Amino acid sequence: MQRRDFLTAATAAGLAAVLPTAQAADAEKAERRYILLETYFTQSAEKRDALAAKFDAILIPERNKLGFDKVGVFTLNADLNKGDRGAEPFANAVFVVSEAATLDALATLQDRSVAEGSNAFNTSDDLDFVDQEVSALLAFPTQPQITVPFTNEGRVLQLRTYNSPNFERNFAKEKMFDVRGELDLFRRCGMAPVFFGRTLFGSMAPNIAYMLSFPSDEARREGWSKFVNSDEWKEMSGEKEFARTATRIRNLFLKPSPKSQI
Repeated sequence: MQRRDFLTAATAAGLAAVLPTAQAADAEKAERRYILLETYFTQSAEKRDALAAKFDAILIPERNKLGFDKVGVFTLNADLNKGDRGAEPFANAVFVVSEAATLDALATLQDRSVAEGSNAFNTSDDLDFVDQEVSALLAFPTQPQITVPFTNEGRVLQLRTYNSPNFERNFAKEKMFDVRGELDLFRRCGMAPVFFGRTLFGSMAPNIAYMLSFPSDEARREGWSKFVNSDEWKEMSGEKEFARTATRIRNLFLKPSPKSQI
């Protein structure tokens, strides 16, 4: 069985085993999108910048042509990640965020890219990138699609990944965000979501991954301060139902490329 056939079959026959029954029903009602999160690792800052520029010039228009209306390209914000050892492996990485209406659209993306005649990457011995990580996420019911809160040049994007010890705790973390009201509290504190999703396939599973957007770093600091000091957060974070839902957290600050659509 080919990879795309396997993923398509998994969507049709096995997704109910991955999602709680109630959330599977929500997915059908709310038209939740699938989010593709790609991380490309290069060998130097020069190669990283060249790859990001190539993605701006070629990958974004190609993805748009294939039906992906919002494509984000990012690199690590070295200033904001300074001193964070967990961010060091991503110093020369390029991140790409896309969304699709179906999981099959993600599974067949590379096939369709080749059919369109795109052969822009890895066409010589001097490779554009040496490795990549790819994750497919299902968007939350209350954040069913990617949104673009800010487009100013100095905006700050924050990508966070919450790893859970098992899927039961992972479902509880999604409930904390989506039902208990943590995501709504984010919004009320000025922490604008780009996407929130649970990883169906990819690294660090089971996990929740999300991206926030801020017009400036000052706004980011103010938003987080308001959030962590709120009585509402203090109450929900102490509830036993949500204990041990995020046992490992990856926190990355990103800056968008000049042509990024997010």
